[in-house]
Amino acid sequence: MDSGAMCYMLSKQGYLSDRAGHWHPHLMFFLSQTDPVAWGAGLPGSPIFAFHDKWEDLTVFLVPVEQWSDGTADR
Repeated sequence: MDSGAMCYMLSKQGYLSDRAGHWHPHLMFFLSQTDPVAWGAGLPGSPIFAFHDKWEDLTVFLVPVEQWSDGTADR
């Protein structure tokens, strides 16, 4: 994955794992190792999540959105 890449994860068929199951529709942004706070990730009240991908040497930001690709609300 190149730094600056973006991914739309909006399908209801998305499946993380047997343990996690489905997650919310979201956008993903992949940046070179970046402090998550720079995007507000993990701050009180912020909807943005982030984690460091050691394999790809990237910081991955996840931004949940309110609707699935078919237009229905995330519940």
